[in-house]
Amino acid sequence: MSLPAHPPASRPPLDPQKRTLAIVSATTAALALGAILLLPSGSEDHAIHTFSTQNRPVLGDPGVGGEIVVFSDYKCPNCRDFERVHLPIIERELVNTGQAHVVFLQSPFLGTDSMTASIAAECAYRQSNALFLKYNAALYARQGDERTAWATPRLLRDVARDVGLNLGEFDGCVKTLPAAAAVQGDLDQHQAAGMVGTPTVFVNGKRTPAGVREIRAALAAGKS
Repeated sequence: MSLPAHPPASRPPLDPQKRTLAIVSATTAALALGAILLLPSGSEDHAIHTFSTQNRPVLGDPGVGGEIVVFSDYKCPNCRDFERVHLPIIERELVNTGQAHVVFLQSPFLGTDSMTASIAAECAYRQSNALFLKYNAALYARQGDERTAWATPRLLRDVARDVGLNLGEFDGCVKTLPAAAAVQGDLDQHQAAGMVGTPTVFVNGKRTPAGVREIRAALAAGKS
């Protein structure tokens, strides 16, 4: 069974001077809380997309097996469910067996704190990939109601402390532009591919429903 994608949000043109700190408007966020959009197995998107995944957070060896790219938003309940339900199976059955690796890219669109949370996760990654994986899981475990601004700087720092980040480095990172620019780069890639909500999964560049069965099938199809 695959997870429905969280509904999409259209984005207005960005002011180049504020590009790395761009967030969606309140109107867009309200639209994103509407009806759930499903991505069926027979999706109309048959294109093969190419993403820049070098130096991005990864589960497994980036040189081994097929590439599973996951775009997500920390405020998205379906992204949390993917992390809790599907990712452990993917890790056990596909990553640990050398069939695939998973790349985590950010697509924060549900509110201002979506961007703040993604930047915090990027700062965890800049300390180490292993710390990102811990931070990623811990942040989803602390997920609040998507209609509230729960990903506050205090909560994000508490999670950083709990998973063992260097807080001095973390505090400095979240206030500077490079981490925000990296998140914006992920966001731009998702938009360029035709954003369909979160979580959005691509297997070897092909959009795939966010379920273990569908991901496994897509990997097998790529070998045939």
